[in-house]
Amino acid sequence: MSALMGKLKMFAWGAVLLMALATTACTEVSPAFGQYYQGRTLTVSVVSIDRMSELRYSSGLPGQQTRHLRLTASEDGLDLVVVHLKVENHTATSALLNVDRTGAELRDFFSNKYFPIDVAERVQDTDGPPSPRSQSARVLNLQPDGTFTSGQGFISGPFELARDMGIEGWIIFEAPKDAKFREFKWRAGDSLTITF
Repeated sequence: MSALMGKLKMFAWGAVLLMALATTACTEVSPAFGQYYQGRTLTVSVVSIDRMSELRYSSGLPGQQTRHLRLTASEDGLDLVVVHLKVENHTATSALLNVDRTGAELRDFFSNKYFPIDVAERVQDTDGPPSPRSQSARVLNLQPDGTFTSGQGFISGPFELARDMGIEGWIIFEAPKDAKFREFKWRAGDSLTITF
């Protein structure tokens, strides 16, 4: 009888461990998040990765009319993958970057590659700002009016980082809903890989 009880306990612990592993595998959480990785010139940190089918935000400069914008996945079965990044230059006098379609890359466990989408090309106007409870507002850390926090936004296009300067923002990818990411590759002005 005690041998049977011992096997049942072992089975129960095994089931708990499997559930914990399954839960961890289903979330976009990694010990690599928030860590800085050094390339030859740049230091890059993936702060977080979030998924959503729709992204809403507001855009506007002081004195201009605020635009309320919406970005959606291009087809059913795909999610927008929002990668929150910090990129810093602590080495070179000046670092020239061009974050375009080849400036960054996500890879899944099957070695499929996902490249940034051009937000400006795909974004659409909408009737209002994101609600304070929307996932978009939470993911992008927007101000109460739905606009970006000062010094943050989408990381896209060419720019220059002087020594000891950095940027913080988001790059948007598109990937199948069930894709699990293995690594992030940065290729703009430097080359480095972050494994999750």
